[in-house]
Amino acid sequence: MQDLKERTGYSEDWLKENILLHPRYKPMLDIENGGFVYYPEKKGERWCFIASRMEEFLEKHFRDIFMKKELVK
Repeated sequence: MQDLKERTGYSEDWLKENILLHPRYKPMLDIENGGFVYYPEKKGERWCFIASRMEEFLEKHFRDIFMKKELVK
């Protein structure tokens, strides 16, 4: 998590709210769904990421994440 904070310049809370726990992205990210992010199951456990895959994800979804565009249906 610290590396992700440093690379993006965003706080842990912002990253959780806008990326890691966001309903649009969590299913893609969670290792339980074939993703590359380990979500801690207990307090005190660490988040784990495959850095190269997170970088690809951020590049692919950059506009959606940082422009906060909502899909209009």
